[in-house]
Amino acid sequence: MPALPLPERIHESSSKSVGFKTIIAQFSDGYSQRAPDGLNAKVESFQVSWAALTTAEKDQVVAVLDSVGGWGVLTWQPPTDSEVKKFVIDADSGYSIEYIGTRFTITTNLKQVFDL
Repeated sequence: MPALPLPERIHESSSKSVGFKTIIAQFSDGYSQRAPDGLNAKVESFQVSWAALTTAEKDQVVAVLDSVGGWGVLTWQPPTDSEVKKFVIDADSGYSIEYIGTRFTITTNLKQVFDL
């Protein structure tokens, strides 16, 4: 399981979202009940950007992201978190590369997973 590359180069504008997996039972009289969907019902997502990368750094990040695609798991300790967590790349958005002269910015969306 590879680690998220160059964590020290992740840009400060990266952002975190928190979602909740919920089971909803809807009854015919309009009454409903909600409950957490499993033990890990709180799921974190991050939009992560590496900014002003050199060509070598860009190649390093792209190599890791390509190796895991939307199916493999990356490990990463998000800022202000005390533990390493597991993430997958959002398969629908993959990653993007912005070319700024001779520097590069790479952005991807990560979703927390609870694989063994």
